[in-house]
Amino acid sequence: MGLTVFYLIVSFSEVLPWSVCDEAWADENCVDASFNYTSNSSASYQSSSEQYYFNFVLHFKADISDGIGLPDWRMTLCLLFSWSVIFLSLGWGVKSIGKVVYFTALFPYVVLVTLLVRGAMLPGATTGMLYYIFPQWRRLLDPGVWYAAVTQAFFSLSTGFGVICHLASYNNFFHDVYRDAWIISMADTLTSLLAGFTIFSILGNLAFQLDTNIEHVVRSGSGLAFVSYPEVLAKFEWVPQLFSVLFFLMMFTLCVGSIQNLTGSIITIITDQYPAKSKFAITFGICAANFLFSLTYATPGGQWIFTLVDYFGGSFIIFILAIFETVAITVVYGLKNVLRDVKFMLNKDLGIYWRFSWYFCPVALLAILIYNMLYLCLPTLEGKPLPEAAYACGWTLAAVAISMVPVCLITTLYQAKGETFIERLRSIFRPAENWGPRKEVHRREWEKLQCEEKQRK
Repeated sequence: MGLTVFYLIVSFSEVLPWSVCDEAWADENCVDASFNYTSNSSASYQSSSEQYYFNFVLHFKADISDGIGLPDWRMTLCLLFSWSVIFLSLGWGVKSIGKVVYFTALFPYVVLVTLLVRGAMLPGATTGMLYYIFPQWRRLLDPGVWYAAVTQAFFSLSTGFGVICHLASYNNFFHDVYRDAWIISMADTLTSLLAGFTIFSILGNLAFQLDTNIEHVVRSGSGLAFVSYPEVLAKFEWVPQLFSVLFFLMMFTLCVGSIQNLTGSIITIITDQYPAKSKFAITFGICAANFLFSLTYATPGGQWIFTLVDYFGGSFIIFILAIFETVAITVVYGLKNVLRDVKFMLNKDLGIYWRFSWYFCPVALLAILIYNMLYLCLPTLEGKPLPEAAYACGWTLAAVAISMVPVCLITTLYQAKGETFIERLRSIFRPAENWGPRKEVHRREWEKLQCEEKQRK
């Protein structure tokens, strides 16, 4: 978000700053947006957008053996603004989120369609889009592709992070979540396709400009958003500042929408645990703490830390936690109980697809995770490996996060009723006495349904 705010501000310049080589941050290998590349020369030069990003914006530190440095004051202010927006959107509860989402959810579609129309008119766009949709069937046998795909699905749908449970807790008891699941899944897929066509139309133009194959211009992560995209935006003949502002404003709204829900989940957990505490104060404390932690990424060596945390603190952990979650629901609570509750709340009988998915998903996740652990590819930055000490810190971070499961299990066992260990273990896997619908009218109907099922047996 901080990087996006920075680029959004400088997009209002008379000349996009990354479109020209400024001697203040560029070296002799820098070429600006008007340079005519050839396949021979492009390999020995760096675009002005790339040098602007690494040399001027990040003050990128290629070696962090002596530390990551101090936070950049510009990025600190951008981060402060970003977290202030998050705080203001969360400070008044879930109703404020709903109002903000009307904008954050719809505006990106306007920008994506605008950029797609403009990108499709650029030379080489067709080549890029054909590259995007042409399948490489052999890659389906690569578990690494599935690992990346599943990770993307987790982050795109916020599955397994608690966000869906947090938002669903505000639904009416009989709200049709089955319908919502289909709508959101399909909308997410179609949005990904729309974004893919938009991105690859622009990457196709970039490959055309560089006179090279599209494989050579495809980047991921921050390189795509802050190098490839700005480079092409600088080449737009029609008011590049306008398209640049639209693009980075879209990026910012997407960030707001994502972080709102992730942060809101944490706030809900704390406020539910301590209902007497001020939600406004808790929200301020959470946002302030996140801002202070984020300052780590605003340092010259911040991208190294970001790469480390993204791998060990994000994609790696969610696989393990999602396996625990699905097993807990399917085995511990019981799939039959899940289906019965869905039937009671929605009056829908879930078909064989859902029954199969509940068992297949944890098995598939475990298989993909084991394969990637056996053929582990540790994260790198710009093709360079991280220091060994950084990897050690990454594994420590992952271990601490995963240890929450056994720590909570041991704590629950200690607090459980029972004379022996076996009695305590059995008790924690039984439903609590007050388990069931909260409202009395719903509880009576639910208990009646259970009695009827027992009588039929």
